[in-house]
Amino acid sequence: MKQRYSIMGREYGSDHDVEIVQVNTNPQAMIDALMQKTLSVNHSNFPGGKKTKVRKYTWLRIVENE
Repeated sequence: MKQRYSIMGREYGSDHDVEIVQVNTNPQAMIDALMQKTLSVNHSNFPGGKKTKVRKYTWLRIVENE
């Protein structure tokens, strides 16, 4: 039987955890790719305000499925 892994994470600004993806092998490669994703956050109500890039997921973890 193949080993499956779930990747659980919390998105920026969220207060609950969600299952992002299930993988068969090498979950660390998927974690590395997911940590590269960013969001542009606007810190001003006016056009041309300051924008900052933040990570989309504040934390990620690997869970082994049975």
